[in-house]
Amino acid sequence: MATLTLERCTPEFITSLRQCGMDSVRINSAHVTPDELRFMVKTIRDIDPAIKILMDTKGAEIRTTAVAAPATFATGDKVTIKYGIELSSRQIIYVNCQGIDTCKGYGTKVLIDDGDIQLKITGVDGKGIHAEVTEGGVLDSRKTVALPGTLLPDMPAVSDNDRLCIEAACEAGIDMIAHSFVRSADDVRQVRALLEGTGITLYSKIECGEAVERMDDILAVSDGLLVARGDLGTAVPLWMIPVIQHKVVSLCRRDDKPVIVSTQILQSMLNAPEPTRAEVSDIALAVMEGTDTLLLCGETAVGLYPQRCVEIMRKTIDSVCAGGLRCVIR
Repeated sequence: MATLTLERCTPEFITSLRQCGMDSVRINSAHVTPDELRFMVKTIRDIDPAIKILMDTKGAEIRTTAVAAPATFATGDKVTIKYGIELSSRQIIYVNCQGIDTCKGYGTKVLIDDGDIQLKITGVDGKGIHAEVTEGGVLDSRKTVALPGTLLPDMPAVSDNDRLCIEAACEAGIDMIAHSFVRSADDVRQVRALLEGTGITLYSKIECGEAVERMDDILAVSDGLLVARGDLGTAVPLWMIPVIQHKVVSLCRRDDKPVIVSTQILQSMLNAPEPTRAEVSDIALAVMEGTDTLLLCGETAVGLYPQRCVEIMRKTIDSVCAGGLRCVIR
Protein backbone atom coordinates (compact mmCIF):
# COMPACT_ATOMS: atom_id res chain seq x y z
CA MET A 1 0.00 0.00 0.00
CA ALA A 2 1.28 3.47 -0.92
CA THR A 3 0.28 6.85 0.50
CA LEU A 4 -0.99 9.25 -2.14
CA THR A 5 -1.14 13.04 -1.82
CA LEU A 6 -3.34 15.45 -3.74
CA GLU A 7 -0.30 16.85 -5.53
CA ARG A 8 0.76 13.41 -6.75
CA CYS A 9 -2.74 12.18 -7.57
CA THR A 10 -2.22 12.11 -11.34
CA PRO A 11 -2.90 9.29 -13.80
CA GLU A 12 0.79 9.13 -14.69
CA PHE A 13 2.02 8.84 -11.10
CA ILE A 14 -0.61 6.31 -10.01
CA THR A 15 0.00 4.20 -13.11
CA SER A 16 3.75 4.20 -12.46
CA LEU A 17 3.25 2.91 -8.91
CA ARG A 18 0.77 0.31 -10.14
CA GLN A 19 3.30 -0.98 -12.65
CA CYS A 20 5.86 -1.34 -9.85
CA GLY A 21 3.54 -3.57 -7.83
CA MET A 22 1.26 -1.26 -5.79
CA ASP A 23 -2.15 -2.84 -5.15
CA SER A 24 -3.72 -0.32 -2.74
CA VAL A 25 -3.43 3.33 -1.71
CA ARG A 26 -3.88 5.39 1.43
CA ILE A 27 -5.32 8.90 1.58
CA ASN A 28 -4.67 10.92 4.75
CA SER A 29 -7.78 13.01 5.44
CA ALA A 30 -5.73 15.36 7.65
CA HIS A 31 -4.31 16.86 4.45
CA VAL A 32 -7.33 17.01 2.12
CA THR A 33 -10.84 18.44 2.06
CA PRO A 34 -13.89 16.23 1.46
CA ASP A 35 -14.11 17.51 -2.13
CA GLU A 36 -10.42 16.79 -2.70
CA LEU A 37 -10.96 13.31 -1.29
CA ARG A 38 -13.79 12.68 -3.78
CA PHE A 39 -11.55 13.88 -6.62
CA MET A 40 -8.71 11.57 -5.57
CA VAL A 41 -10.97 8.54 -5.29
CA LYS A 42 -12.45 9.19 -8.74
CA THR A 43 -9.00 9.62 -10.27
CA ILE A 44 -7.82 6.31 -8.77
CA ARG A 45 -10.98 4.46 -9.80
CA ASP A 46 -10.74 5.78 -13.37
CA ILE A 47 -7.23 4.36 -13.67
CA ASP A 48 -7.91 0.94 -12.14
CA PRO A 49 -11.05 0.00 -10.16
CA ALA A 50 -9.12 -2.93 -8.66
CA ILE A 51 -6.89 -0.62 -6.60
CA LYS A 52 -8.11 -0.74 -3.00
CA ILE A 53 -8.43 2.63 -1.22
CA LEU A 54 -7.95 3.32 2.49
CA MET A 55 -8.65 6.66 4.18
CA ASP A 56 -7.13 7.71 7.50
CA THR A 57 -9.33 9.75 9.80
CA LYS A 58 -7.78 12.40 12.01
CA GLY A 59 -9.25 11.12 15.28
CA ALA A 60 -8.22 12.49 18.67
CA GLU A 61 -4.95 13.74 17.27
CA ILE A 62 -3.06 16.94 17.99
CA ARG A 63 -1.68 18.62 14.86
CA THR A 64 -0.08 21.93 14.07
CA THR A 65 -1.80 24.38 11.76
CA ALA A 66 -0.58 25.23 8.28
CA VAL A 67 2.55 27.31 7.70
CA ALA A 68 3.01 30.04 5.09
CA ALA A 69 6.39 28.47 4.27
CA PRO A 70 8.38 25.66 5.93
CA ALA A 71 9.84 26.97 9.20
CA THR A 72 13.35 25.93 10.24
CA PHE A 73 14.05 25.49 13.95
CA ALA A 74 17.56 25.33 15.40
CA THR A 75 18.70 24.00 18.77
CA GLY A 76 18.18 26.69 21.42
CA ASP A 77 15.33 28.49 19.63
CA LYS A 78 12.45 29.57 21.85
CA VAL A 79 8.86 28.90 20.77
CA THR A 80 5.34 29.09 22.19
CA ILE A 81 2.70 26.41 21.57
CA LYS A 82 -0.94 27.43 21.84
CA TYR A 83 -4.42 26.63 20.57
CA GLY A 84 -5.54 28.48 17.45
CA ILE A 85 -6.22 28.37 13.73
CA GLU A 86 -3.65 30.95 12.65
CA LEU A 87 -0.59 30.06 10.59
CA SER A 88 2.24 28.58 12.63
CA SER A 89 5.65 30.26 12.57
CA ARG A 90 9.09 30.08 14.19
CA GLN A 91 7.74 32.11 17.12
CA ILE A 92 4.33 30.48 17.71
CA ILE A 93 3.16 26.98 16.82
CA TYR A 94 -0.63 26.79 16.79
CA VAL A 95 -2.32 23.44 17.42
CA ASN A 96 -5.90 22.12 17.27
CA CYS A 97 -6.10 21.11 20.96
CA GLN A 98 -8.28 23.59 22.82
CA GLY A 99 -7.16 24.06 26.43
CA ILE A 100 -3.64 22.78 25.82
CA ASP A 101 -2.29 25.61 27.99
CA THR A 102 -4.43 24.57 30.98
CA CYS A 103 -3.54 20.85 31.24
CA LYS A 104 -2.28 19.28 34.43
CA GLY A 105 0.74 17.06 34.93
CA TYR A 106 2.93 18.41 32.16
CA GLY A 107 5.80 16.26 31.01
CA THR A 108 9.07 17.73 29.87
CA LYS A 109 9.03 17.10 26.12
CA VAL A 110 7.12 18.04 23.00
CA LEU A 111 7.66 15.85 19.93
CA ILE A 112 6.62 17.22 16.56
CA ASP A 113 6.32 15.22 13.32
CA ASP A 114 7.07 11.84 14.94
CA GLY A 115 9.91 13.43 16.94
CA ASP A 116 11.78 14.96 14.01
CA ILE A 117 11.55 18.22 15.99
CA GLN A 118 11.93 17.99 19.78
CA LEU A 119 11.28 20.67 22.39
CA LYS A 120 11.84 20.98 26.13
CA ILE A 121 9.01 22.63 28.08
CA THR A 122 10.27 25.61 30.10
CA GLY A 123 6.99 27.00 31.37
CA VAL A 124 3.21 27.18 31.05
CA ASP A 125 0.92 30.17 31.45
CA GLY A 126 -2.20 31.69 29.97
CA LYS A 127 -0.29 32.52 26.79
CA GLY A 128 0.57 28.89 26.04
CA ILE A 129 3.32 26.33 26.52
CA HIS A 130 6.77 27.88 26.37
CA ALA A 131 9.54 25.62 25.12
CA GLU A 132 13.11 25.46 23.89
CA VAL A 133 14.20 23.48 20.84
CA THR A 134 16.49 20.57 21.72
CA GLU A 135 16.46 18.88 18.30
CA GLY A 136 16.00 21.20 15.36
CA GLY A 137 14.23 20.51 12.09
CA VAL A 138 11.88 21.88 9.48
CA LEU A 139 8.20 22.35 10.31
CA ASP A 140 5.73 21.97 7.47
CA SER A 141 1.94 22.20 7.59
CA ARG A 142 -0.31 20.08 9.80
CA LYS A 143 2.28 17.92 11.55
CA THR A 144 1.57 15.65 14.52
CA VAL A 145 2.33 16.80 18.07
CA ALA A 146 2.93 14.52 21.07
CA LEU A 147 3.52 15.44 24.72
CA PRO A 148 4.67 12.23 26.47
CA GLY A 149 3.71 12.14 30.14
CA THR A 150 1.20 14.95 29.78
CA LEU A 151 -2.46 14.67 30.78
CA LEU A 152 -4.16 16.33 27.81
CA PRO A 153 -7.70 17.74 27.56
CA ASP A 154 -10.28 15.21 26.36
CA MET A 155 -10.68 15.33 22.60
CA PRO A 156 -13.62 13.88 20.66
CA ALA A 157 -13.05 10.46 19.11
CA VAL A 158 -14.71 11.67 15.90
CA SER A 159 -14.25 15.34 15.00
CA ASP A 160 -16.59 17.37 12.82
CA ASN A 161 -14.02 17.14 10.03
CA ASP A 162 -13.84 13.36 10.49
CA ARG A 163 -17.60 13.13 9.99
CA LEU A 164 -17.44 15.14 6.78
CA CYS A 165 -14.55 13.05 5.43
CA ILE A 166 -16.22 9.77 6.40
CA GLU A 167 -19.40 10.89 4.66
CA ALA A 168 -17.42 11.80 1.53
CA ALA A 169 -15.54 8.50 1.69
CA CYS A 170 -18.77 6.52 1.91
CA GLU A 171 -20.25 8.42 -1.04
CA ALA A 172 -17.10 7.88 -3.09
CA GLY A 173 -17.10 4.15 -2.34
CA ILE A 174 -13.71 3.62 -0.70
CA ASP A 175 -12.80 0.19 0.65
CA MET A 176 -11.25 0.83 4.07
CA ILE A 177 -11.09 3.41 6.85
CA ALA A 178 -8.33 3.51 9.47
CA HIS A 179 -9.41 5.47 12.55
CA SER A 180 -6.57 7.37 14.19
CA PHE A 181 -5.71 7.60 17.88
CA VAL A 182 -8.24 5.05 19.04
CA ARG A 183 -8.26 5.00 22.83
CA SER A 184 -11.10 2.59 23.57
CA ALA A 185 -13.68 0.26 22.04
CA ASP A 186 -16.23 3.07 22.33
CA ASP A 187 -14.13 5.23 19.98
CA VAL A 188 -14.41 2.47 17.38
CA ARG A 189 -18.17 2.12 17.89
CA GLN A 190 -18.64 5.82 17.14
CA VAL A 191 -17.00 5.36 13.73
CA ARG A 192 -18.82 2.07 13.12
CA ALA A 193 -22.16 3.84 13.52
CA LEU A 194 -21.24 6.19 10.66
CA LEU A 195 -20.36 3.25 8.39
CA GLU A 196 -23.54 1.25 8.89
CA GLY A 197 -24.66 -0.42 5.67
CA THR A 198 -21.54 0.54 3.66
CA GLY A 199 -19.44 -2.62 3.81
CA ILE A 200 -16.31 -0.51 4.47
CA THR A 201 -13.60 -2.34 6.42
CA LEU A 202 -12.77 -0.52 9.67
CA TYR A 203 -9.21 -0.64 11.01
CA SER A 204 -8.26 0.78 14.41
CA LYS A 205 -4.83 2.38 14.58
CA ILE A 206 -2.62 1.37 17.49
CA GLU A 207 -0.56 4.48 18.17
CA CYS A 208 -1.16 5.63 21.75
CA GLY A 209 -0.70 4.20 25.21
CA GLU A 210 -4.41 3.68 25.84
CA ALA A 211 -4.73 1.58 22.68
CA VAL A 212 -1.76 -0.60 23.65
CA GLU A 213 -3.39 -1.33 27.02
CA ARG A 214 -6.81 -2.12 25.48
CA MET A 215 -5.87 -3.98 22.29
CA ASP A 216 -8.13 -6.97 22.91
CA ASP A 217 -11.21 -4.83 23.52
CA ILE A 218 -10.44 -2.62 20.52
CA LEU A 219 -9.86 -5.58 18.21
CA ALA A 220 -13.16 -7.14 19.27
CA VAL A 221 -15.13 -4.26 17.72
CA SER A 222 -12.78 -3.63 14.77
CA ASP A 223 -12.40 -5.43 11.44
CA GLY A 224 -8.62 -5.20 11.79
CA LEU A 225 -5.73 -3.29 13.37
CA LEU A 226 -3.05 -0.96 11.99
CA VAL A 227 0.28 -0.53 13.78
CA ALA A 228 1.16 3.16 13.28
CA ARG A 229 4.79 3.04 14.34
CA GLY A 230 5.47 6.75 13.87
CA ASP A 231 3.12 8.16 16.49
CA LEU A 232 3.45 5.00 18.58
CA GLY A 233 7.16 5.78 18.90
CA THR A 234 6.32 9.10 20.58
CA ALA A 235 3.98 7.41 23.08
CA VAL A 236 6.11 4.45 24.20
CA PRO A 237 9.87 3.78 24.40
CA LEU A 238 11.23 2.97 20.93
CA TRP A 239 12.51 -0.44 22.01
CA MET A 240 8.92 -1.48 22.82
CA ILE A 241 7.68 -1.01 19.24
CA PRO A 242 8.79 -4.45 17.93
CA VAL A 243 7.12 -6.15 20.91
CA ILE A 244 3.88 -4.23 20.40
CA GLN A 245 3.93 -4.89 16.65
CA HIS A 246 4.38 -8.62 17.27
CA LYS A 247 1.51 -8.65 19.76
CA VAL A 248 -0.82 -6.81 17.37
CA VAL A 249 -0.03 -9.18 14.50
CA SER A 250 -0.44 -12.22 16.78
CA LEU A 251 -3.83 -11.02 18.06
CA CYS A 252 -5.10 -10.43 14.53
CA ARG A 253 -3.88 -13.88 13.43
CA ARG A 254 -5.63 -15.40 16.45
CA ASP A 255 -8.95 -13.73 15.57
CA ASP A 256 -8.54 -14.17 11.79
CA LYS A 257 -8.59 -10.42 11.18
CA PRO A 258 -6.32 -8.40 8.86
CA VAL A 259 -3.40 -6.31 10.14
CA ILE A 260 -1.45 -3.45 8.57
CA VAL A 261 2.04 -2.27 9.59
CA SER A 262 3.03 1.28 8.66
CA THR A 263 5.54 4.12 8.99
CA GLN A 264 9.29 4.38 8.35
CA ILE A 265 9.36 1.11 6.43
CA LEU A 266 11.78 2.53 3.84
CA GLN A 267 12.49 5.82 5.60
CA SER A 268 16.03 6.19 4.25
CA MET A 269 14.61 6.19 0.73
CA LEU A 270 12.96 9.55 1.25
CA ASN A 271 16.25 10.87 -0.11
CA ALA A 272 18.25 7.79 -1.18
CA PRO A 273 17.71 5.45 -4.15
CA GLU A 274 18.50 2.29 -2.17
CA PRO A 275 17.28 1.08 1.24
CA THR A 276 19.32 -0.09 4.19
CA ARG A 277 19.65 -3.82 4.77
CA ALA A 278 17.77 -3.38 8.04
CA GLU A 279 14.79 -1.86 6.23
CA VAL A 280 14.57 -4.77 3.80
CA SER A 281 14.80 -7.18 6.74
CA ASP A 282 12.02 -5.25 8.50
CA ILE A 283 9.72 -5.84 5.53
CA ALA A 284 10.61 -9.52 5.29
CA LEU A 285 10.18 -10.20 9.00
CA ALA A 286 6.77 -8.48 9.05
CA VAL A 287 5.62 -10.73 6.22
CA MET A 288 7.09 -13.83 7.88
CA GLU A 289 5.11 -13.29 11.07
CA GLY A 290 1.82 -12.81 9.20
CA THR A 291 1.33 -9.12 8.40
CA ASP A 292 -1.28 -8.73 5.66
CA THR A 293 -0.37 -5.26 4.38
CA LEU A 294 2.69 -3.01 4.59
CA LEU A 295 1.98 0.70 4.20
CA LEU A 296 4.46 3.20 2.74
CA CYS A 297 3.88 6.73 4.05
CA GLY A 298 6.31 9.58 3.32
CA GLU A 299 8.23 7.32 0.94
CA THR A 300 5.54 7.72 -1.74
CA ALA A 301 3.85 10.86 -0.44
CA VAL A 302 6.87 13.17 -0.63
CA GLY A 303 9.94 10.97 -1.19
CA LEU A 304 12.31 11.31 -4.13
CA TYR A 305 12.09 7.65 -5.20
CA PRO A 306 8.45 6.54 -4.82
CA GLN A 307 8.46 4.02 -7.68
CA ARG A 308 11.70 2.44 -6.48
CA CYS A 309 10.24 2.12 -2.96
CA VAL A 310 7.20 0.25 -4.25
CA GLU A 311 9.39 -1.96 -6.43
CA ILE A 312 11.71 -2.91 -3.57
CA MET A 313 8.85 -3.62 -1.18
CA ARG A 314 7.03 -5.75 -3.76
CA LYS A 315 10.16 -7.74 -4.62
CA THR A 316 10.93 -8.34 -0.95
CA ILE A 317 7.40 -9.54 -0.24
CA ASP A 318 7.44 -11.81 -3.30
CA SER A 319 10.84 -13.22 -2.27
CA VAL A 320 9.55 -14.18 1.19
CA CYS A 321 6.39 -15.75 -0.22
CA ALA A 322 8.30 -17.61 -2.95
CA GLY A 323 10.57 -19.07 -0.30
CA GLY A 324 7.58 -20.40 1.62
CA LEU A 325 8.48 -18.27 4.64
CA ARG A 326 5.26 -16.28 5.00
CA CYS A 327 3.26 -17.17 8.10
CA VAL A 328 -0.24 -18.10 6.95
CA ILE A 329 -1.52 -19.78 10.12
CA ARG A 330 -4.54 -17.99 11.52
